Amino acid sequence: MARILQFNFEDRLTQYIPLITGKSIVDAAINIHADTIVIFARDAWGRTYYESNIARKTEKLGQRDLLKEIVSEAKKQGLKVYVMIGHTTNPELYSIHPDWAQRDKHGNVITMDTNPIDLRDAPLRWPLMCLNSPFVEHVMSEVEEVMRYNVDGVFLDSFRYMPDLERACFCKYCRERFKSEYDIELPIVEDWDNLFFRKSFMWRYMVNVNAIRKIHEYIKSRDKDIPLIYNSHPAGWKGRANRIIELARAYIDIVFAECSEADYQPPGFIAEMVKLSLATSNFKTVWASRNSFHSCLTTISTTPIVVRQGIREAFIAGGEPLYLIFSSAFIQDKRVLDNVADVFKEIEKLEEYMTDCKRIRYAGVVFSNRSRDWGGRNNPEHITDCFRGFYYALLWSGLPVDYIADWQLDEGKIDDYRVIILANTQSMSKKSITNIERRKETGVIATYLASIMDEDGSLLEEFQLQSLLNIEFNGIIKHNWSYIYVNNRHPVTNGVLNQLLLCGDFDREFVTRRTPPNLGWQTRIKVLNDAKVLGLIGEPISEFGYEYENGRSPPLLGSITNDPAIVVNSDHKSVYFTGQIGRLYWRTGLLDYEKLILNSTLWAGGTPPIRLTFNGLVEMEAYMRNGQVLVHLLNHTYDRRIILRGNMGLQRGWSSTVESLMPPRNIVPLSDVRIILSDEFEVSKAYSPITNRKYNLRRSDKTTVVDIDKLHE
Repeated sequence: MARILQFNFEDRLTQYIPLITGKSIVDAAINIHADTIVIFARDAWGRTYYESNIARKTEKLGQRDLLKEIVSEAKKQGLKVYVMIGHTTNPELYSIHPDWAQRDKHGNVITMDTNPIDLRDAPLRWPLMCLNSPFVEHVMSEVEEVMRYNVDGVFLDSFRYMPDLERACFCKYCRERFKSEYDIELPIVEDWDNLFFRKSFMWRYMVNVNAIRKIHEYIKSRDKDIPLIYNSHPAGWKGRANRIIELARAYIDIVFAECSEADYQPPGFIAEMVKLSLATSNFKTVWASRNSFHSCLTTISTTPIVVRQGIREAFIAGGEPLYLIFSSAFIQDKRVLDNVADVFKEIEKLEEYMTDCKRIRYAGVVFSNRSRDWGGRNNPEHITDCFRGFYYALLWSGLPVDYIADWQLDEGKIDDYRVIILANTQSMSKKSITNIERRKETGVIATYLASIMDEDGSLLEEFQLQSLLNIEFNGIIKHNWSYIYVNNRHPVTNGVLNQLLLCGDFDREFVTRRTPPNLGWQTRIKVLNDAKVLGLIGEPISEFGYEYENGRSPPLLGSITNDPAIVVNSDHKSVYFTGQIGRLYWRTGLLDYEKLILNSTLWAGGTPPIRLTFNGLVEMEAYMRNGQVLVHLLNHTYDRRIILRGNMGLQRGWSSTVESLMPPRNIVPLSDVRIILSDEFEVSKAYSPITNRKYNLRRSDKTTVVDIDKLHE
């Protein structure tokens, strides 16, 4: 286990370099109980912080070698040092080798940074270097130089070589390499229905993978014990980097899940990114970051509770927490580190419990990179919303929930799960279908177009899951708004408040369209054999409603059809929704969607091995180790956490700014939190290793209940 301090230099002038020494950085790490330091060897400007023969050392260091200072001081104190190199941005290298830069299909340099529309002619500072150019050999020279410093690991930042055409490279190196491999020119027109276009899309992924492999092999040829860390940035870059991690998992030793979006995301986001990274990487070590600052305000600190809970999130999900500060905040206000020491000390005490532990599995939500790419195309968020909706509905209902990656389905690594959730998992291989079907005791939930494509993204005429779900695919009912009419009582529909459920939402931008693409669409199916219909599709009376201005409201129900909307199959404990329940829940958070997700999971998966009940918002992560059940409870019930968003893209016309992002200040303590364990666990006592407090146990024939009378942070 590691407790990591990452120290970055962000300003062009490096004005605080004279005030920062290797000893000051190491002392800061020791003071917060970190045992690992991540430091720039070469920054995104192209300058080094060590003596280099291939790049310019930042001038303000003078005769100093900051990397040497840090490594020397860290070794004295028993700390590890990992160095960041290989940033795809490198203005200084670009000035020497402009032909190494990524270029779009018009020949323009692709940059990492962007400008507002009214400043589109302003200069851009960070050109991206191409992985098909000699840039990769240059990175390996960086590796060779920094490894001379006896560092403990090499850290590659995200390569940012992306497959989407608006960001794709068409430089001479890319064109020549693709032509040599395929004897045809790189496609310059987007055509998702064309298999060759999709192959060119995959080719760009593999450019990343091959560069990572080459650098990994280079490192291991010099020292097999030096790990390679790669920044996956799992929520950035349209999520595409998750596929890079999945494809390159054999060549990455540690995955860095950069979570810089945490302040814009739901409580539990950092833990979610850890679990996603574990799944895609074949359970490699995962580092996950909590920035010291709020949103992008790098020079100031966020609230203490945000820092503490963010670091804890990384740890309880099975990751290793990384705290990131910039040089400006470090010098301008050293209190930026005060929030970290207590929680790192707490984790230091708990680390032994997490050694060789095993997660308690129950629900596995398939996070399909293939489906995001082939089904989502250039709107991948429409697919990932489906996954994340199910994930958070179950997490916030107190159930064990994890992500499953495509490769796990392909290889049948799903035996630990009692229910598998295929939320619009459109692209699936025949192997994955076989592996799911053979698990007769594992429940399945599927929605919308699950299994309608093969693994290469080719559309099929029928669901591959037809026999398991007991349904036949007969097309799509294409209404921008539609309804589900619940017409049968069943454990899946019990407790649903409204008999009529809306499928649809208005578009938040409301500039080029009234509704998000396809959100109200539902599949038309025929029910086979003994499957039972619990709901029917309702069609709207008009295109949109008139109760609210400009047609943001939904239309009234026109008629209830005979087309099924919810189907259950008792033979295989499967549930199928014709609509996108996960995506609807992600967008609106309405209770009936959550209830359907929870009910269907409990019906298909059976009694969970462990469950949490509470009034508030609590994240539970549970493990087994040496006969112990380890239960992490993290309280996300905040006094205030405000993310304000208007119901239109335009700012004008409102009485105040419609964008507001406020961090929480305090935790609201919760009473009557209960951990419910099934009869597969024999529990003799329950206690906190942090406070040594013992908790009351209540037993019945089927369960053991642990009463937590007061839960603070």
